[in-house]
Amino acid sequence: MKFGTTRVLYTIAIALAVVGLALRVIPSPVAGGSAAPIAVADLTPGAASVEPSADPTAFQAIVTANIFSQDRQPPAERYVPPELQEQAPPPPVQPTSGFRMRLFGVVVGPAGTVALIDADPRIPGAEVYQVGDAVGDSRLISVSDSAVVLEGPAGRRVLSLPSSSR
Repeated sequence: MKFGTTRVLYTIAIALAVVGLALRVIPSPVAGGSAAPIAVADLTPGAASVEPSADPTAFQAIVTANIFSQDRQPPAERYVPPELQEQAPPPPVQPTSGFRMRLFGVVVGPAGTVALIDADPRIPGAEVYQVGDAVGDSRLISVSDSAVVLEGPAGRRVLSLPSSSR
């Protein structure tokens, strides 16, 4: 009796293993039908129902694109939501009197050369800048091993690293 029960259990286990392997190997069909767009109702009191404003097939290129492709280029103009487009940009922050920008260091790495500059009195420590970045009211135009050159309304300004006392 014991031998028959063991044989039945092994037979069931082998059958389940074969079925599991078959399900693993055989690809499952993917439902590829087109679904109707779902209209989302506005839940605010007194709001009327909203109809979709764009053709859903117009976004097919976006959906099928590989967003992680190495060949993908950034858009020419950054998207700004409509509610933020109407606001004027904040005025540039003028440095407080007595504050001087200070060069802390220059780092050369695989991404290029960057400068560590303390340019904002509201942020403690130095910030990382690359050539072309805005530094206060100036623009960083060149970085060397011990100095950076800034171009701004007051003309060109050079920030140098302090000489070492070795």
